[in-house]
Amino acid sequence: MPLDFEIDYDRGVPVYRQIYDAITAALASGALARDERLPTIHELADHLQINPNTVARAYRELDQAGFITSQRGVGTFPAADRSPTKQDKDRVLRAIYDRAVSEASQHGISATELVRYVQKVKP
Repeated sequence: MPLDFEIDYDRGVPVYRQIYDAITAALASGALARDERLPTIHELADHLQINPNTVARAYRELDQAGFITSQRGVGTFPAADRSPTKQDKDRVLRAIYDRAVSEASQHGISATELVRYVQKVKP
């Protein structure tokens, strides 16, 4: 399966939005190739052990935003002409930041300490 992510029910982010964010992040990073078929609604729902309607909502919103396109009888694929915008990337970065701050706080680390650490770490 080209998408490898888990649903985090403690994030306070709706499940369909987590799917949306995971797919846009996979597109932005190149982890999901432009010619790679996405899992069907039922395949992804089974994999994540969630209701297929939740996956359908995420796919519908991705389609409306121009990230994916469905071809009846063939499958769902990334849209060839849609790259993530700055707003899309900001939304993904915010989700990453929120997860990092949440996990850091569970270990007694403040957001300020986390940001300082990230700034001093060399990639």
